[in-house]
Amino acid sequence: MRAVSPSILILLLAVALSCGQAGSAEPPRAALPPLPPDAERVAREFLTAFCGNDRDAIRALLPSAVSDLYGPCLFARMPVLSKPRADGRVGAVDFEGPPTDAALPSTGLVVLRYTEQGGTKAWRIRQIYWYRELPREARIPDRSRTEADREQEPALRQAAEDYLRAWLAGGYETMDRLTFHWWEVPRERPQWVKLVGVDVRPRSVSLAGACVDFVARLKVVGLMPRTVRGHLWLVEENSTWRVRPVTFAFVSQGPPFGSPTDL
Repeated sequence: MRAVSPSILILLLAVALSCGQAGSAEPPRAALPPLPPDAERVAREFLTAFCGNDRDAIRALLPSAVSDLYGPCLFARMPVLSKPRADGRVGAVDFEGPPTDAALPSTGLVVLRYTEQGGTKAWRIRQIYWYRELPREARIPDRSRTEADREQEPALRQAAEDYLRAWLAGGYETMDRLTFHWWEVPRERPQWVKLVGVDVRPRSVSLAGACVDFVARLKVVGLMPRTVRGHLWLVEENSTWRVRPVTFAFVSQGPPFGSPTDL
Protein backbone atom coordinates (compact mmCIF):
# COMPACT_ATOMS: atom_id res chain seq x y z
CA MET A 1 0.00 0.00 0.00
CA ARG A 2 1.41 3.38 -0.99
CA ALA A 3 1.62 6.12 1.63
CA VAL A 4 -1.20 8.61 1.40
CA SER A 5 -0.56 11.38 -1.12
CA PRO A 6 -0.70 14.96 0.19
CA SER A 7 -2.67 15.99 -2.89
CA ILE A 8 -5.25 13.31 -2.14
CA LEU A 9 -5.50 14.50 1.46
CA ILE A 10 -6.42 17.99 0.29
CA LEU A 11 -8.86 16.54 -2.23
CA LEU A 12 -10.46 14.34 0.43
CA LEU A 13 -11.13 17.13 2.90
CA ALA A 14 -12.68 19.40 0.31
CA VAL A 15 -14.85 16.63 -1.14
CA ALA A 16 -16.05 15.82 2.37
CA LEU A 17 -16.92 19.41 3.18
CA SER A 18 -18.61 19.93 -0.18
CA CYS A 19 -20.74 16.82 0.32
CA GLY A 20 -21.66 18.04 3.78
CA GLN A 21 -22.90 21.37 2.44
CA ALA A 22 -25.69 19.75 0.47
CA GLY A 23 -27.82 19.00 3.51
CA SER A 24 -27.12 22.17 5.46
CA ALA A 25 -29.68 24.87 6.11
CA GLU A 26 -27.58 27.70 4.72
CA PRO A 27 -29.27 31.03 3.95
CA PRO A 28 -29.54 32.04 0.29
CA ARG A 29 -26.45 33.61 -1.19
CA ALA A 30 -28.23 36.96 -1.46
CA ALA A 31 -28.84 36.96 2.31
CA LEU A 32 -25.15 36.76 3.17
CA PRO A 33 -23.32 40.03 3.88
CA PRO A 34 -20.47 40.87 1.49
CA LEU A 35 -17.00 39.68 2.41
CA PRO A 36 -14.97 42.46 4.06
CA PRO A 37 -12.39 43.81 1.59
CA ASP A 38 -9.48 42.96 3.89
CA ALA A 39 -10.76 39.40 4.34
CA GLU A 40 -11.05 38.97 0.59
CA ARG A 41 -7.52 40.31 0.11
CA VAL A 42 -6.09 37.92 2.72
CA ALA A 43 -7.94 34.98 1.15
CA ARG A 44 -6.48 35.81 -2.25
CA GLU A 45 -2.99 36.27 -0.82
CA PHE A 46 -3.16 32.92 0.95
CA LEU A 47 -4.30 31.09 -2.18
CA THR A 48 -1.54 32.73 -4.21
CA ALA A 49 1.07 31.81 -1.61
CA PHE A 50 -0.22 28.24 -1.35
CA CYS A 51 -0.15 27.68 -5.11
CA GLY A 52 3.36 29.15 -5.22
CA ASN A 53 4.44 27.11 -2.18
CA ASP A 54 5.61 30.32 -0.50
CA ARG A 55 5.80 29.11 3.10
CA ASP A 56 7.08 32.47 4.38
CA ALA A 57 4.02 34.24 2.95
CA ILE A 58 1.73 31.52 4.30
CA ARG A 59 3.09 31.84 7.83
CA ALA A 60 2.62 35.63 7.71
CA LEU A 61 -1.09 35.10 7.04
CA LEU A 62 -1.73 32.72 9.96
CA PRO A 63 -3.16 33.65 13.36
CA SER A 64 -0.68 34.11 16.18
CA ALA A 65 -2.98 32.84 18.95
CA VAL A 66 -3.45 29.07 18.99
CA SER A 67 -7.13 29.52 19.86
CA ASP A 68 -7.58 31.37 16.56
CA LEU A 69 -5.41 28.88 14.69
CA TYR A 70 -7.72 25.94 15.50
CA GLY A 71 -11.02 27.49 16.54
CA PRO A 72 -13.91 25.98 18.54
CA CYS A 73 -14.33 22.20 18.50
CA LEU A 74 -16.47 20.78 15.71
CA PHE A 75 -17.52 17.75 17.76
CA ALA A 76 -20.57 17.91 20.06
CA ARG A 77 -18.98 15.20 22.20
CA MET A 78 -16.10 12.72 22.02
CA PRO A 79 -16.53 10.63 18.85
CA VAL A 80 -16.07 6.86 18.75
CA LEU A 81 -12.62 5.98 17.38
CA SER A 82 -11.96 2.78 15.46
CA LYS A 83 -9.66 1.01 13.03
CA PRO A 84 -6.26 2.59 13.71
CA ARG A 85 -3.77 1.65 10.99
CA ALA A 86 -0.36 2.73 9.79
CA ASP A 87 1.60 2.70 6.56
CA GLY A 88 5.12 3.79 7.38
CA ARG A 89 5.00 7.34 8.70
CA VAL A 90 1.34 7.85 7.73
CA GLY A 91 -1.48 6.77 10.04
CA ALA A 92 -5.26 6.96 10.10
CA VAL A 93 -8.05 6.46 12.64
CA ASP A 94 -11.78 6.40 11.78
CA PHE A 95 -14.28 8.34 13.88
CA GLU A 96 -18.05 8.57 14.24
CA GLY A 97 -19.75 11.26 16.28
CA PRO A 98 -22.13 14.22 16.03
CA PRO A 99 -20.56 17.47 14.69
CA THR A 100 -21.45 20.93 15.94
CA ASP A 101 -21.63 22.19 12.34
CA ALA A 102 -24.76 20.92 10.57
CA ALA A 103 -22.89 21.04 7.26
CA LEU A 104 -20.58 18.22 8.33
CA PRO A 105 -21.26 14.46 8.23
CA SER A 106 -20.95 12.45 11.44
CA THR A 107 -18.21 10.17 10.09
CA GLY A 108 -14.66 10.82 9.05
CA LEU A 109 -11.00 10.19 9.50
CA VAL A 110 -8.09 11.49 11.55
CA VAL A 111 -4.88 11.41 9.50
CA LEU A 112 -1.56 11.45 11.34
CA ARG A 113 2.11 11.82 10.49
CA TYR A 114 5.04 10.31 12.39
CA THR A 115 7.41 13.23 12.52
CA GLU A 116 10.00 15.00 14.64
CA GLN A 117 8.87 18.35 15.99
CA GLY A 118 10.36 20.28 18.86
CA GLY A 119 13.05 17.63 19.22
CA THR A 120 10.54 14.83 19.78
CA LYS A 121 9.39 12.12 17.37
CA ALA A 122 5.74 11.19 17.71
CA TRP A 123 2.47 10.67 15.86
CA ARG A 124 0.93 14.09 15.22
CA ILE A 125 -2.37 15.06 13.65
CA ARG A 126 -2.07 16.21 10.06
CA GLN A 127 -5.76 16.85 9.43
CA ILE A 128 -9.27 15.84 10.39
CA TYR A 129 -11.59 14.88 7.53
CA TRP A 130 -15.35 14.59 7.52
CA TYR A 131 -16.89 12.55 4.69
CA ARG A 132 -19.86 10.39 3.76
CA GLU A 133 -17.95 8.28 1.26
CA LEU A 134 -14.25 8.19 0.47
CA PRO A 135 -13.34 9.11 -3.12
CA ARG A 136 -11.83 6.25 -5.09
CA GLU A 137 -8.65 8.30 -5.55
CA ALA A 138 -8.02 8.62 -1.82
CA ARG A 139 -5.17 6.22 -1.13
CA ILE A 140 -5.72 6.04 2.62
CA PRO A 141 -4.21 2.88 4.12
CA ASP A 142 -7.01 0.38 4.75
CA ARG A 143 -5.05 -1.65 7.30
CA SER A 144 -1.62 -2.09 8.85
CA ARG A 145 0.18 -4.55 6.60
CA THR A 146 3.43 -5.14 8.49
CA GLU A 147 4.14 -6.14 12.07
CA ALA A 148 5.98 -2.87 12.62
CA ASP A 149 2.90 -0.94 11.46
CA ARG A 150 0.57 -3.01 13.63
CA GLU A 151 2.71 -2.20 16.65
CA GLN A 152 1.94 1.48 16.07
CA GLU A 153 -1.85 1.10 16.27
CA PRO A 154 -2.21 1.77 20.05
CA ALA A 155 -0.09 4.91 19.72
CA LEU A 156 -2.17 6.10 16.77
CA ARG A 157 -5.43 5.67 18.63
CA GLN A 158 -4.03 7.39 21.73
CA ALA A 159 -2.71 10.35 19.73
CA ALA A 160 -6.09 10.84 18.02
CA GLU A 161 -7.95 10.55 21.34
CA ASP A 162 -5.62 13.00 23.11
CA TYR A 163 -6.06 15.53 20.30
CA LEU A 164 -9.85 15.34 20.19
CA ARG A 165 -10.23 15.48 23.96
CA ALA A 166 -7.98 18.56 24.01
CA TRP A 167 -10.14 20.19 21.32
CA LEU A 168 -13.34 19.44 23.25
CA ALA A 169 -11.79 20.98 26.35
CA GLY A 170 -10.46 24.03 24.51
CA GLY A 171 -6.90 22.92 25.19
CA TYR A 172 -5.38 24.74 22.24
CA GLU A 173 -1.80 24.63 23.54
CA THR A 174 -2.06 20.86 23.78
CA MET A 175 -3.58 20.70 20.30
CA ASP A 176 -0.73 22.76 18.91
CA ARG A 177 1.81 20.43 20.46
CA LEU A 178 0.01 17.42 18.93
CA THR A 179 -0.37 18.98 15.44
CA PHE A 180 1.97 18.43 12.49
CA HIS A 181 2.81 22.00 11.40
CA TRP A 182 3.03 21.45 7.65
CA TRP A 183 3.33 25.20 7.07
CA GLU A 184 6.69 25.20 8.87
CA VAL A 185 8.23 22.58 6.58
CA PRO A 186 10.33 24.18 3.79
CA ARG A 187 9.45 23.17 0.24
CA GLU A 188 10.71 24.24 -3.16
CA ARG A 189 8.32 26.32 -5.22
CA PRO A 190 6.73 24.37 -8.06
CA GLN A 191 7.54 25.38 -11.63
CA TRP A 192 4.72 23.38 -13.23
CA VAL A 193 1.66 25.20 -11.89
CA LYS A 194 0.55 28.84 -11.93
CA LEU A 195 -2.47 30.52 -10.41
CA VAL A 196 -4.00 32.70 -13.13
CA GLY A 197 -7.16 33.82 -11.36
CA VAL A 198 -9.27 33.33 -8.25
CA ASP A 199 -12.80 34.30 -7.17
CA VAL A 200 -13.87 34.29 -3.52
CA ARG A 201 -17.28 34.80 -1.93
CA PRO A 202 -18.76 34.40 1.56
CA ARG A 203 -20.46 31.14 2.47
CA SER A 204 -21.36 31.41 6.13
CA VAL A 205 -20.14 32.19 9.61
CA SER A 206 -18.32 29.12 10.89
CA LEU A 207 -15.67 28.16 13.44
CA ALA A 208 -16.05 31.60 15.08
CA GLY A 209 -14.87 33.24 11.86
CA ALA A 210 -15.77 33.63 8.21
CA CYS A 211 -15.95 30.81 5.69
CA VAL A 212 -15.44 31.61 2.03
CA ASP A 213 -15.82 29.55 -1.10
CA PHE A 214 -13.18 30.02 -3.76
CA VAL A 215 -12.80 29.14 -7.42
CA ALA A 216 -9.17 29.10 -8.58
CA ARG A 217 -8.02 28.81 -12.17
CA LEU A 218 -4.70 27.05 -12.59
CA LYS A 219 -2.39 26.67 -15.55
CA VAL A 220 -0.57 23.34 -15.31
CA VAL A 221 2.39 22.61 -17.57
CA GLY A 222 1.55 19.96 -20.16
CA LEU A 223 -2.10 19.69 -19.08
CA MET A 224 -5.40 21.39 -19.78
CA PRO A 225 -6.15 24.41 -17.54
CA ARG A 226 -7.82 23.34 -14.30
CA THR A 227 -10.58 24.97 -12.31
CA VAL A 228 -10.34 24.18 -8.61
CA ARG A 229 -12.99 24.80 -5.98
CA GLY A 230 -12.58 24.79 -2.24
CA HIS A 231 -13.21 26.41 1.11
CA LEU A 232 -11.14 28.71 3.27
CA TRP A 233 -11.79 29.68 6.88
CA LEU A 234 -10.69 33.04 8.19
CA VAL A 235 -10.68 34.64 11.64
CA GLU A 236 -10.32 38.30 12.63
CA GLU A 237 -7.45 38.64 15.07
CA ASN A 238 -6.60 42.07 16.49
CA SER A 239 -8.62 43.71 13.69
CA THR A 240 -6.62 41.80 11.06
CA TRP A 241 -7.97 38.87 9.05
CA ARG A 242 -5.98 35.65 9.21
CA VAL A 243 -6.36 32.16 7.69
CA ARG A 244 -6.84 28.87 9.55
CA PRO A 245 -4.49 26.49 7.72
CA VAL A 246 -5.82 23.26 9.22
CA THR A 247 -9.26 23.76 7.68
CA PHE A 248 -8.04 24.97 4.28
CA ALA A 249 -9.34 22.71 1.51
CA PHE A 250 -9.04 22.13 -2.24
CA VAL A 251 -11.47 20.17 -4.37
CA SER A 252 -10.84 19.65 -8.09
CA GLN A 253 -13.49 19.46 -10.77
CA GLY A 254 -12.91 16.30 -12.76
CA PRO A 255 -9.93 13.95 -12.30
CA PRO A 256 -7.48 14.83 -9.49
CA PHE A 257 -4.89 17.29 -10.75
CA GLY A 258 -2.38 16.96 -7.95
CA SER A 259 -1.72 19.52 -5.25
CA PRO A 260 -0.04 22.79 -6.17
CA THR A 261 2.32 22.05 -3.33
CA ASP A 262 3.92 19.10 -1.64
CA LEU A 263 2.72 19.18 1.94
